[in-house]
Amino acid sequence: MLYLRSRQVPTGLPGAVLAVTTIGLLGNGSTNPQAAVASAVLALAIGLAVLGYGLGGADPALERTASLRWPPRRAAHVLATAAAVATTALAATSAPTGFVLRAAVGLAGLTALAATLLGRQLAWTLPVAGATVAAAMPPVADPLALRLLTWPVQPLDSTTATITAGALGVAGLALYTARGCRT
Repeated sequence: MLYLRSRQVPTGLPGAVLAVTTIGLLGNGSTNPQAAVASAVLALAIGLAVLGYGLGGADPALERTASLRWPPRRAAHVLATAAAVATTALAATSAPTGFVLRAAVGLAGLTALAATLLGRQLAWTLPVAGATVAAAMPPVADPLALRLLTWPVQPLDSTTATITAGALGVAGLALYTARGCRT
């Protein structure tokens, strides 16, 4: 419980659930299925942005000197955050499950990367920027650079999108687990 409180989970989780639900429901009113996907991607990014702040503790010196093994806790924290946001998005949006899960993996990886590289105050930047660009642009087949940029909204059968999401998820999880949040 102390770990959760130190990471602002009791205050951040209700805000994240409310944000994901609100944004997810806004996309449900459209007859365009791509709007539901874009809304779900934005909802995931906002939920991860709210909870991403908790990837770092208030006292970095305490974490570096603690007798606890932090890597398993860090990994569990990122995975639990991604699962909570994805579960909420699945309940609130009409986007297909595959889109939500793929985007949750990649955006959670971006959140962990941002926390590791930029610090907890800026952990929101990479997932929000990535989701905003992807939601604003229609999914395109060519060139490769645009497919990589719009990976969250690419069709479910897109190998490029799946590999990108997986690579971001694994890279973010591995780097954050090994190094923790930047101070």
